[in-house]
Amino acid sequence: MRFPVSRRALLLYGVSGASLSLLSGCGVRLDASPDVPTLDETNQLRNRIARILAATTPGDKDPETAGEALQKFRDAIGPVWSPPSEMATEPPPTEEPRAYIAAAEVVTTAVFTDLPTLGSGLIPVLVDVATGLALTAGTKDAEIIRSSDALVRESRSSSPADSSAEPGTAEATESPDEQGPTADDSTAPPMWNAILSQARAASYGYERLAVNFDSKSTERKRAVARLESLGSLAGEMLERLGENNADPGAPSWKLDPTPTDPETAKELALALEDGIAAALLPWLQTDTRAALRLWESARTRTVFASPQVLRYTYSGDSGEAGAQK
Repeated sequence: MRFPVSRRALLLYGVSGASLSLLSGCGVRLDASPDVPTLDETNQLRNRIARILAATTPGDKDPETAGEALQKFRDAIGPVWSPPSEMATEPPPTEEPRAYIAAAEVVTTAVFTDLPTLGSGLIPVLVDVATGLALTAGTKDAEIIRSSDALVRESRSSSPADSSAEPGTAEATESPDEQGPTADDSTAPPMWNAILSQARAASYGYERLAVNFDSKSTERKRAVARLESLGSLAGEMLERLGENNADPGAPSWKLDPTPTDPETAKELALALEDGIAAALLPWLQTDTRAALRLWESARTRTVFASPQVLRYTYSGDSGEAGAQK
């Protein structure tokens, strides 16, 4: 039987397996072998990424920060699933050695291609790691960013549940018990309204900060383009909330810092995108359609600062995502 296995469970299982091995060596009879968990497809993907990262070594053509970023990705994605050899039914698969950019290409393709079918509570970390790899490796190979962008956008229209639905309107691809709240669910307004409020505040912030850059600058162009994607995000939230659940728009938002020059404008843009990422997390935990919105935020952020390796923090062995602080 297939079922999700958490990172903590994998570690505990490894310890218990070692204990059983010692008992066997002491002559204690084990009449029946304990069940060896069978990883579901999402956990198999996580495990493969862990193997890829473990076999990756930064090369001469990789970003200078590849080594530091690689360790952060390894810590976030968790250890390779290695059941005790006495219980393994087949040899564990291996991955060929790769440089950082090559590993980024393989991981991003695997995650963003499988987006519509991801589950097991691993959506945030898989999306976060793939996004970070794409953007950091993309500083040396822009094609990785272009291909990742295409795959993420395609995933919004390739849901097995409703392949004909327009992006932003179809329901999540998980089972009914795993789907995020809808407009008729009493738990829906807080999540959707939090994202809606953040999208509205970010739109206001970008309107204010855009004028602090030269009209032909990359920053001005991206700020103006970001207004369109934020409007799309707000529209999607309004659609999910329905007419009666949406909070009215706030008359104004406090900007911190207040943009008065290019430097403070950049600081504000980073703060706005971090706020968007935090608001998106509850949605991303249940619905892979949020991946596009996180990708848009992360990619916009790179115009105002170096790519952020991870948008979320991962504490302990559970791999549970938390917003950056």
